[in-house]
Amino acid sequence: MIFMACFWMLLTANAQNGLNIEPLFAGKIIPQQRMVETRVKGKMLSKYQLTLFRSVRFQANNKQEITRVHDLIELDKKKYPSNIYSDNYSSTKSRSKETLMLQLSKEGNHNRFLCYKRNNEEVTVIYMEGTLNSLDTLRELIK
Repeated sequence: MIFMACFWMLLTANAQNGLNIEPLFAGKIIPQQRMVETRVKGKMLSKYQLTLFRSVRFQANNKQEITRVHDLIELDKKKYPSNIYSDNYSSTKSRSKETLMLQLSKEGNHNRFLCYKRNNEEVTVIYMEGTLNSLDTLRELIK
């Protein structure tokens, strides 16, 4: 049982491998103790056509933290330009609020999604994967 738990943790920890934002999930940008992390995998997600949901949320201590996370999201956006279409990408930005949703390239049989939301100093980054095939459908699910 312990072996299975460790194996599951390893799989979900590596889900973001290859993405520029991965260091955030690994606690290398914001210390783990300052983040609230949520991981969901399994039957609870099947009705949403997802197999993995992983999010981190934190209060930024300074503008540099916000800028660093935002820049990594932008690098991932540029890394997958063929998978970012006008209907698969939304961004709204104001002085203190920003939302960005990306559909990344497929990995195996799974579609991958990356969402970034900032409300003043509170930042949330979400990584999801599954058989869900469109960002429009995902938007409807999370309204």
